[in-house]
Amino acid sequence: MKLTGLLLLLLAGVPAFCQKNTPEEDVHATLLVGKKKSLIAYAGPAHSFTMETTSKTAKPSDIPGFITIDGQVLQSTLVPAALSVDPRHPTTDREKEILVKYMNYELGYYKRKLKQKYSGLQTEWLTLKGRLFLVWYFDMPKDYKLVSRQIYLSTLFFDQVLDLNAPVFKMDHFAKARTTLVKLAGSLKTYDKQLDLGLLKRQL
Repeated sequence: MKLTGLLLLLLAGVPAFCQKNTPEEDVHATLLVGKKKSLIAYAGPAHSFTMETTSKTAKPSDIPGFITIDGQVLQSTLVPAALSVDPRHPTTDREKEILVKYMNYELGYYKRKLKQKYSGLQTEWLTLKGRLFLVWYFDMPKDYKLVSRQIYLSTLFFDQVLDLNAPVFKMDHFAKARTTLVKLAGSLKTYDKQLDLGLLKRQL
């Protein structure tokens, strides 16, 4: 599999919501690899999060911005979201409205800017440890020989959308990709402070 060709396909899945054409707009979480477990972590000025994986195969991917867990390529991205309510206490309906708007924006970006003719869009709502996630996935065109499907898990993280995304290279790998993302999402912990990632890594 050629890295150049794969990059072109995977970059089509990078979130574009509320783009301002600035390189720091979308932020990727960091993989911290430890002896007993690994964490996907993000440390913002006021808010941070971690997601845990016990897999010993977790490692940075050859693809910039992506990581690999048990052979599954994925990424964790934060995208700004314009909120008109207190991000600490949104109603369920408001959360759904924001996440659906985010999804529709990304799908529009696929069609208009990237000329991607996806099909078979499916969505579902999933609640993990009290947190609402929008699960959405769609099939890539038949003539795409590397990526068959894209799957996303999206949730609100204060005034941002936290997005987990995995490309599915073969359709029979879809269940594995979904399971990997759901396990990560279910381990999500948030903090009202900036985490010290260096210290956190030394504790793993």
